[in-house]
Amino acid sequence: MIEAEKWYEYERDYQKYGIDMKPERVRPRKRKRTLVINPDTRNRAETQKLAFATVGILGILAVISIVITAFCAGLQYDINQTVKENAVLQGEIENLQAELYVAGNIEKVESTATGALGMKYASEKKRVHVYADDVPSEGFSALIREKAYD
Repeated sequence: MIEAEKWYEYERDYQKYGIDMKPERVRPRKRKRTLVINPDTRNRAETQKLAFATVGILGILAVISIVITAFCAGLQYDINQTVKENAVLQGEIENLQAELYVAGNIEKVESTATGALGMKYASEKKRVHVYADDVPSEGFSALIREKAYD
C-alpha cells in the first residue's frame, strides 16, 4: 500500500508540473530594514508635534487678534476725539448764529445806530424814494448815490 500511495503522489505531481514544467522558484522578498518603533511611541510623537503646531498657530492668532484690537482701539480713540472737537465747533457755530440773529435784528440795529453812533432819522426833505421802475439792472448803487447827493 505504501507503493500505491507513492504512485498516486507521483501521478499528482506529474499532472501538476508536467514533464517540461518546473516548479516555480519562490524567491524570498527582500525586506527593507527599518527601525522598528513601538507604534504607540510613534503616535505619541506625532501627537506631540501636532499639539505643538496647534499651540503655535493659536498663539500666533492670539497675538494677531491683540494687535488688531489695539489698532481698533487707537482708531476709536481718534474717532472719539474728532466727535468731541465737532461738538465744540457745533456749539461755537450755534453761538455765532445766535449772535448773528441778535445783531441782525432790526431793533438792535436801530438802537445801536441811534444810541452808540448818534444817528437820527432823516427829515422828509432828505429822504430818497426808489421805486421798482427806477431800479436799473446794473449800477443800482450809483443811482442811489446820485439821488442822495442831488
